[in-house]
Amino acid sequence: MAEREIKFRGLKTFQIFSGEIKQVWIYGFFLKRGTYGDPGPQAHIFVYENGYEGYRVDSKTIGQFTGFFDRDGTEIYEDDIISLEDGRLGVVDFFHGAFVIRIGKEKIPKFLSDFRKWQIKILGNRFENPELLNDITKSSLLRVKKKK
Repeated sequence: MAEREIKFRGLKTFQIFSGEIKQVWIYGFFLKRGTYGDPGPQAHIFVYENGYEGYRVDSKTIGQFTGFFDRDGTEIYEDDIISLEDGRLGVVDFFHGAFVIRIGKEKIPKFLSDFRKWQIKILGNRFENPELLNDITKSSLLRVKKKK
């Protein structure tokens, strides 16, 4: 059995001394962990840097690495917004045990593995680029109009 890398990412939000809010993606393994004073288990991403260090992240932003890369060699994660080589846009999701692409208003998602030989480009993700979610619907509608 071939070894595969199982890792996650999560968005950590923090405030710097100037009062500015910063966000950074943390990549590693996911664990819900409770610490003293927490209202319950909190989402953490652990990274190995001279020992394991855990970072609390927003649980809504946690996504798993799909095992696939885009045309530039960038890792594709859940919740990434991607462009397919035929011009359609979609969101990567985990559905019924498989990574899929939800394209526009299509009811049935497509398996990401079916597109492994396509030129896929990551445009952003649903958390940092929510405006792209509107473009997904538009790209789907434009493709339908071109077919007619």
